[in-house]
Amino acid sequence: MIRQKPNGDSSKQKAVLLALLTFFCTSAVMGTSNEDDQIVIPLQWVRPNEEVLGNFYGWPGLDFEDENWVGKEPIEVGLRGLPPTDRILFYGIFDLSAESVLLSRSSERGLERLWTPPRRELPDSQVSWINALDADGKEVFYFDSDNDEDFVDEKPIYPSNSKFGDTVYGIRAESEVHFEYTDGEEVKEKTVPVAVFKFENFPENRSPDNPYFRGHVFDMRVGSVELSGKEVRLAVVSRLDAATYHDNLGRILWDLNKDGLFENKMQSRETYRTDSPFNIFGRSLQVETISPTGDKIVLVPTDVEVPPKTAITKGEPAPEFAVVDIHGDTLRLADFRGRHVLLNFWHTRCGPCIEDTPELVEIYGTKQTHGLEIIGISEDKSREAVLRYVEKNGIEWPQVIEVENETKPTEIYHISGIPSYVWVGPDGVVIDPELIGALDDLYDAF
Repeated sequence: MIRQKPNGDSSKQKAVLLALLTFFCTSAVMGTSNEDDQIVIPLQWVRPNEEVLGNFYGWPGLDFEDENWVGKEPIEVGLRGLPPTDRILFYGIFDLSAESVLLSRSSERGLERLWTPPRRELPDSQVSWINALDADGKEVFYFDSDNDEDFVDEKPIYPSNSKFGDTVYGIRAESEVHFEYTDGEEVKEKTVPVAVFKFENFPENRSPDNPYFRGHVFDMRVGSVELSGKEVRLAVVSRLDAATYHDNLGRILWDLNKDGLFENKMQSRETYRTDSPFNIFGRSLQVETISPTGDKIVLVPTDVEVPPKTAITKGEPAPEFAVVDIHGDTLRLADFRGRHVLLNFWHTRCGPCIEDTPELVEIYGTKQTHGLEIIGISEDKSREAVLRYVEKNGIEWPQVIEVENETKPTEIYHISGIPSYVWVGPDGVVIDPELIGALDDLYDAF
């Protein structure tokens, strides 16, 4: 959590000190391979879009509210050159350092390591933005693009309209911004495109006075390597909506089918976590390091023999699980034998999930008596939010809040994006592992 302090640099210095310590400790653990075994792969920046990511929907992944990065008071201290206060609607920040974001989410782990803090220059990884009105009352955004905490030289950016589906709409503004990060030895600088999205019609109870802000950080790294005599392209993406990289908090994507697209979905056999070993072309490998800027990844062989990844595949038995739903009842996938089951992975603040809800309600009302069951698996942290959403939308099928369960269906089914749908037949065999955009198929199936 970022809180404003009377002493302007105290909270920022603490977060960055913790980030530096985590970076150093992680790097030391990963150095397990001989130099000759290293596979060093240079990476280049590309902009994430539908031309490189097979499942790119454009939905902004960063939730400013979840991070406490938006409010009606400045988040970052020491801002200067601001528009008149009565014209400022909201203040926000991006924190573009993976290490800083990691430690802000796990302060207890970081505090344990403060006994030997390094004495180094601290990077400024936070970049402020402002949502305001111009002199004519038109809505604008300002980004502290040079990251000097001074807006006097920043030009207003007039937002464009943004729409997701038929019911989720708002405005968006984009800018390139400059920030600092550390490679563990010295402070360096980087520029990256970012975008802010403002929605007033969702989630529920939103209004011009209480809008919902989300964001994009446009950073992705691509390279190629020869493994087992085969050349293959790969990409690295962060799991933190940051513009630097951390060994344990990313995904490595492989274009194994050579279709030119990278699949960033854990269901796919092309997608792997950077903190776990994996098998590519019969070789068991793991990530040793990713440079903070993302311009290089180092792979090494692992002593652990890793089997090739088995995707959730059509025609194969669906992995079993047992979880407790929001009413305290135990749900086992095996208990639904003889019925079609749609596993619905979702979140109350997911725009495409909200878009799909009316169709799901209609399908369930039509097909439930003909042998269809839906199991909702929510990634929400708030039980109250799920209960409100279920009641408001007339949802009658069972709901599971994953954080309340030790068993994680999203991990079992390699779910990395929402909404996701897995259709399981009456015999427990997968009919369709990725039903996105094809819910109508359920009408004609039975």
